[in-house]
Amino acid sequence: MTLISIFVTSPDTHSERRFDTSLTISQLKDKLVPITGISPQYQILSLYPSSDAVTLGSSKAIAQLNDQERTLGQYDIREWQCIKVDNTDPNYRPGEFTDESNLERFELTNEEYESRSDTVLSHLKANKLGRFAPIPTNLTYPPPPPTTYDSNIIPNARCEVSHGSDGSGRRGTVRFVGEASIGKGGVWVGVELDEPQGKGDGEVEGKRYFQCLPLHATFVRPDKVTIGDFPEEDLMASDEDEI
Repeated sequence: MTLISIFVTSPDTHSERRFDTSLTISQLKDKLVPITGISPQYQILSLYPSSDAVTLGSSKAIAQLNDQERTLGQYDIREWQCIKVDNTDPNYRPGEFTDESNLERFELTNEEYESRSDTVLSHLKANKLGRFAPIPTNLTYPPPPPTTYDSNIIPNARCEVSHGSDGSGRRGTVRFVGEASIGKGGVWVGVELDEPQGKGDGEVEGKRYFQCLPLHATFVRPDKVTIGDFPEEDLMASDEDEI
């Protein structure tokens, strides 16, 4: 299985996706339905060298992806190329689901909001939570930031970053480990995530620790990192693709 990252753009959407090159055009159209909202029979697929080529109109399409049984690999689709999905549905109205200009908005002034009894603010006040909580008199201080880490955490090592209380992980590759001026300092591990689930591109507060795509970088403490043979996952795969 070979996965490639490509851009998908349609009249109402634009996103980065990863697909298996063994997918046929027919199978690809089924996967594009929840992404673009366009039914397969109304999709016209065109391949462009980049997303900029589509938005700027700087070049013509490389190919029309109209052979339903041909695979992405047979079309020789490359990393970071762009698939444009045109909608031929005769009932389609451009901007129907994205144009907010005609929506009625419910707005309150600050005074009106503070006077209501059914808001988050009134709940916080009634239960003395958040900024309305009493100030504790016996504060405990958190432990100092770590200065040591597992020697297996080295650049280019595959890893999984624990995330959330359920222990679920995000997979990626270690790109930086060491002392960093992030938060309260100490040792940090910079990870390039396989999927755009991070917060940046490897730069924090004007200092660059490594370079990657936007939203693919995350910095965590060493105890959040597990080193191992973690292959990349195809997050677009459905249960129907599994046996």
